[in-house]
Amino acid sequence: MNEVILRTEHLTQRFGGLCAVHDANINVRKNEIVGIIGPNGAGKSTLFNDITGMYTPTEGKVYFRDTDITGKKPYEITKLGMARTFQNIRLFPTMTVLENVMLGVHCKTKSNLLDVVLKTKRARREEEEARTIAEEILNITGLYQFRFNYATSLPYGLQRRLEFSRAMASSPEILLFDEPAAGMNEQETQDLGEFILRLKEMGYTVVLIEHDMKLVMSICEHIYVQDHGECIAYGTPEEVKANPAVIEAYLGKDE
Repeated sequence: MNEVILRTEHLTQRFGGLCAVHDANINVRKNEIVGIIGPNGAGKSTLFNDITGMYTPTEGKVYFRDTDITGKKPYEITKLGMARTFQNIRLFPTMTVLENVMLGVHCKTKSNLLDVVLKTKRARREEEEARTIAEEILNITGLYQFRFNYATSLPYGLQRRLEFSRAMASSPEILLFDEPAAGMNEQETQDLGEFILRLKEMGYTVVLIEHDMKLVMSICEHIYVQDHGECIAYGTPEEVKANPAVIEAYLGKDE
């Protein structure tokens, strides 16, 4: 049995009188693909924000391996080995594909502003290393041929893949994707599923929030179902599809 590398214990997030996440207990094992599904407003993105340091939970704990990361800054969590993407594409439009991915590498470099300004030996070495790593990742993700294109010149599906490439550039153990198939057509979604399965083959752990049930059911090993901030079900795709509470709350009843 693979070790648990990400877990939450009684995680709760309140905004005034609204409880967006209540008593969430999630376990993600190494090299697993886990899905988090639920209607809009179910607390899925809030859960991601608590895990990745965008929010500080009102109650509960988040652990990455055995390290308590509750309330740590996002950049601190990234350095530990966790990376995420967001619902809306967040690329730097005036930078090339290669430069966007190199930014992901820079979060782990040691050069300071003075090193960069003076172009010290360390800064030059780290810049070259960042370029090499970025090019290797673009080879893996199939974007190498576009490396000198501006990020926003890519089709939508490839812009999404560029976001994944940049997340991979920080050398994470676990990747958190927030609605990666949003806005994609059927072929792009199919390509995305194949890409995420390749990430698993490469040793990554993946957690994704997603509304596309065909995608989730085809690639996820376990699924958590959120509704009004509560986890109402957990299990394999087959178990979740057969769960009456899930059918009623999210998948919909057959007429």
